[in-house]
Amino acid sequence: MATRRAFLGTTLALALDAWRPATAAGTRVVLDRLQPGIYVARAANAEATRANAGAVVPSLVHVTRAGVLVVDPGPQAAWGGALLGAIRALTTQPVRWVVNTHAHPEHVLANTAFAGLRPRPQFLASAATAALMRQRCEACLASLSAQLGPAAVRGTAIVLPEPALQDGAWLHTGDTAWRVQVHAPAHSASDTVLYAPQRRLLCAGGLAYRERVPEMQEASLQGWRQALRQLTTLPADTVVATATGTPAQTLVPTLAYLDALANGIGAALAAGHDANQAADAVAAGPFRHWRHFPTRHPLNLQRAWRQLEDAWMQGEPPA
Repeated sequence: MATRRAFLGTTLALALDAWRPATAAGTRVVLDRLQPGIYVARAANAEATRANAGAVVPSLVHVTRAGVLVVDPGPQAAWGGALLGAIRALTTQPVRWVVNTHAHPEHVLANTAFAGLRPRPQFLASAATAALMRQRCEACLASLSAQLGPAAVRGTAIVLPEPALQDGAWLHTGDTAWRVQVHAPAHSASDTVLYAPQRRLLCAGGLAYRERVPEMQEASLQGWRQALRQLTTLPADTVVATATGTPAQTLVPTLAYLDALANGIGAALAAGHDANQAADAVAAGPFRHWRHFPTRHPLNLQRAWRQLEDAWMQGEPPA
């Protein structure tokens, strides 16, 4: 039976209808309704672990009269199969578009669940994301198997997207037009954003977090900050990224955290301090309650210091 819950802060109350579809390999996917025809898969707001089988991406599903759009289908075949089951509980329309926003395995490896459909969907990404997936998806699959256990990724194969999404172009899905933005580098080497202005809906991939410390393993601190500054200017009510929420719950705090890193480390470099004083330089108090702060934040300090120190040595203070 459909459930209702208040969502997305005091300025936005959306009714979310939940479907519980048939499972695939013990996996269950629940789709919550954000808007007419727009759904998001419930996922853990956490790092990928064996306990959650890597199901940490709230895949977006857009049902139209022209077919179904899926953005970031998830980490492995079982999750993708269960997501497809959830879609089939909603509509008999074919899945026509599968978008990969960036080349991180928990976002893209469930492509395999959609590859055998007839008609076959278009698998779409930016040119840089498609190239990165071609270069490293085999290694990413092996790494994810070691991380989650071989059983979790059983049946998962590499399905590469077309390098068809270009910055400034439009992706038309039925009556909805999505403006494509490509930010490179930012959270990753290339991050694709879909923005539907008529729906005030922003699909931001890995660029925004909600009460979880951002993961900077492959990030450009300055590029990520610049991307978020652009996204915060867009008229949007809802952001679907590593979690779902309003811009004030996702974009703004993620940018505040990255700004705290840049500003604190920049001031420390200007004062002649070294990397051992990075933690003292960054005003991290507002973020200490975020998930994974004790483990993720120290790594982010190291990475941000290295990046900003290199820029500082070349005479480029933090922007």
